[in-house]
This record gives sequence, C-alpha cells and structure tokens, in this order.
Amino acid sequence: MDHSKAALLALLALTAAATCHCSGDPTEALTGVHDLTPDTFDKFVTGGKHALVEFYAPWCGHCKHLTPEYKKLGAEITADPKLSSRVVIAKVDADAHRELGERFGVTGFPTLKWFSRGKPTGAPIDYSGGRTADAFMTFIRDKLAEDKGFARVPALDRLASAFPHEADKAGALKALETAAKELTDADEVAHGKFYVKFALKALEKGDDYLAKETARLERIMESGSVGGAKAAEVSAKLSVLGAFAEPPKFLGHAEGRSEAELADLVADLESAEE
Repeated sequence: MDHSKAALLALLALTAAATCHCSGDPTEALTGVHDLTPDTFDKFVTGGKHALVEFYAPWCGHCKHLTPEYKKLGAEITADPKLSSRVVIAKVDADAHRELGERFGVTGFPTLKWFSRGKPTGAPIDYSGGRTADAFMTFIRDKLAEDKGFARVPALDRLASAFPHEADKAGALKALETAAKELTDADEVAHGKFYVKFALKALEKGDDYLAKETARLERIMESGSVGGAKAAEVSAKLSVLGAFAEPPKFLGHAEGRSEAELADLVADLESAEE
C-alpha cells in the first residue's frame, strides 16, 4: 500500500472516529432530560416552569449530532438547583408521536421550542440559537434573568403589594397567613411561606425592613458566595420581595368603602405609580 492510500485511510478512520464521538442515539435516556409522550407532555410542560423541548426523529442525522450536547445540557441543569428548580429540559420523538409535532407546528428535525413560564403552552417560541450546551445555557440564563417573578404566587401578590401601605399591618399579616394556608400547589406553598415570613419580619422590624432585606440578598447574589440550593432559595426570596415593592393593587379593598375612602385609595395608587 503506497503512502497516499495509507494517509487517506488514516484520515477516513479519524473522520469516522470523530463522527462517532460527536453523535449519539436521540432515543437514549439522558440525565436531566425528560422523554415526553402525548400522555405525559402536559404533566411536565405546565407553564409553572420554563421548558426547553427538542422534537426529534430517531433517523435524523442532525438529531444524532445534537444528542451529546443535549446530554451535557441536561447534566449541567441537574447539577445546579438554581436552574433545575426553574427549568424543564425535555425531548419528544416526534416521528413516533406525530400528534405532538403537529400540535406545535413541527415541520423538520430537530426542532427546539421554548415554553415560557406563565405563558399558554400553546404559544412556545422557536429556539434558533446555537446547538451546543454552552449556547443553550446562555439562552436559558438570559430567559431566567428576564423572569424575575418566577417565585411569585398570584393569590398572594395583591396582599403583598398592599402590605407596606396598610395601617393595620397585624391584620394584613393575618390575611396573608390565611391566604397562604389555602394554597395547594407544592411550589406555591413553599414560596407562600416567604410572603408570610417577610410580612412578619416587617411587622417586627419596621417599614424599612423589606427594602433592607432586598438589598442584603442582592449583595449575597452579586458576591457569588452562595451556590446550589442556597442560591436557588435566595433567588426565590428576591422574586417574592418584588411583590411587596410593587404599586398596591387596591381593587380587592373596594368592597364596603365609602366614596371618600375609595378616592383616597386611588390617590395612593397614583402616587405609588409615579
């Protein structure tokens, strides 16, 4: 065998090895990545958390090349509670489950879609960025940074926004405690405890407690001194504190008020929004 043929065979062998190293089986179970079907899709992609979903076909070459990067992404998300508590990473065999592909307008493979927290699951956005774990992580972190209200509980927000302006803070605290006890969703129950805790501390320490606590927690996050589950907790607390800083939503206080009292409430609201 001459040198040129030997060199060509060596090059082909290296190319084949690289191809094997950079591709995988899209149907493989991946750590941190949920395999979804028509029966399970709506149980995982609920709008309660953000979700990145890959729609693939087992025979698709690009899907095979994506698999190692998606595997790396799943592992990285799983290793960081601050991310895993807020994001679902999933994949769908849209060749086997064509109804899911049709439901979300999938016309080619792989298709990646981002389902935002708090938005209807029928209105995802197409992911069009790079197809590496690093690119996915950058996209996800950017989306999470935009979503500061991730730990908010709608049933408690009105009470929290009104709390700093209430004359009867003990009564306002009791209203928060009562509303928190009525929560049933596990995440809302956990975050509801923060609402009650902050209101109690504000009652004990004074009106400036909420602003001081927000500043303290922001310094902790900026310092990078906490990680893992603790960082996730601090992020959730900052999210909840945002509810107390919002202009008060007085609509729920209108019943039984005189016209003069309602006028005062409207004036307070307008002043808070300035």
